Amino acid sequence: MHRRLRLPRPIRLLSAALLALAVTALPATAANAQAPAAPAATEGLQYVALGDSYSAGFGLEPFSFSTPADGCFQAEQNYPHQVAARLGLELDDRTCSGAVTANIRDTPQPTITGLGTAPVQSQYLTADTDVVTVTIGGNDLGFADVAAFCVSLGPGEPILGDPLYTDCSDYYHPLPEVDLLADKIDDVVAPALASTYALIAEKAPNAKVIVVGYPTLSPDVENVPAAGCFTPALTPGGPPYPENSFPYTAADTTYLHDVEAKLDAAIRENAEAAGATYLSTLPQTESHSACQTDGSAFVNGISLLFDQPNQGTPTPDPDLFVKLGALHPNAAGVAFLTDQVAAAVTAAVGEGTVGEEDGGGTPPQAIGDPDGGASSAATADDRQLAASGADPVPSLAVAAGLLAAAGAILIGVRIRALRESAEG
Repeated sequence: MHRRLRLPRPIRLLSAALLALAVTALPATAANAQAPAAPAATEGLQYVALGDSYSAGFGLEPFSFSTPADGCFQAEQNYPHQVAARLGLELDDRTCSGAVTANIRDTPQPTITGLGTAPVQSQYLTADTDVVTVTIGGNDLGFADVAAFCVSLGPGEPILGDPLYTDCSDYYHPLPEVDLLADKIDDVVAPALASTYALIAEKAPNAKVIVVGYPTLSPDVENVPAAGCFTPALTPGGPPYPENSFPYTAADTTYLHDVEAKLDAAIRENAEAAGATYLSTLPQTESHSACQTDGSAFVNGISLLFDQPNQGTPTPDPDLFVKLGALHPNAAGVAFLTDQVAAAVTAAVGEGTVGEEDGGGTPPQAIGDPDGGASSAATADDRQLAASGADPVPSLAVAAGLLAAAGAILIGVRIRALRESAEG
């Protein structure tokens, strides 16, 4: 039987803060070293970057207050800028933290701060565009809201999202045969991805399109340390609170990875169906998740700060802040993404003359995939998704926030209906 508990005030405030968190920042990266000479094949090509916080580099400094709009936090050293510098590409970076697929297709994006509105990203694609990169989909799933919902007070203790549950995997499985997040990926996210990639192909018919997947946040079963992953975000003795905590139970560590793998497979399937090259980063980062504490992590955990307003995002408690970069790539992760994307662009351009309407397509061996071939699709099948928005992965934009709230209400209604049906 589930316990009904009233959480102490600090925990309730933390719950509100994390459940409101939808886009966090990438940390500063030492990417100012002189770039190598650009390959001749890519020099001067027209490059348009699309996507969300994983593309925009939210949290990196310096960032623009005007490009593409105030509040996008588009950084000068995000992976599109670094790739463009390395390969000699002419960059038009339309990425904006908090973006969902609709913001690429047809919906202007109110920014995180509310100080600006980013134009529809796809309107900057033309027949003259040579290269497109895009990272998107995590916010459509609301993965960051899910990750915040699943934060646990400790093994056997309630999750912050609903104190009736000790594992959020139970919450998202109201019946054994039902997985609400898997259903959302199939019914909502996948169709949105398909229409987005189709529109990109239509608006940039001569471009090589590279769809970049999300790196691992929660590890597969093979890469969980012997002692497990759980570390608390909030401790009675704090502040200071633990750095880069991973406050997820063993069951939810596995479940969150299931969701990541399911999302990765959906992105791959729809990207390839649209003739794009899919660059999955999930297999290569399984041993570099936010769970790792040996210095090998490519992704930050969750860190809470006391009375440090310049280092984090505010919470309902005026003294408590969430450190920028939670559940987003750290400096090593940004460097990894840059290397992978640069290699993928070079390989895609080398497959044929840019400007030919050849439909692109994924090369026989995915860049950076040591196993070759269908890396993440095979991974998802072989592990039966047991070993997956943000993006990760996720959104503070006003419109996306309203959609997330509506989605939460619909999920709650569906849970109640399913339970009543089962009990009846």
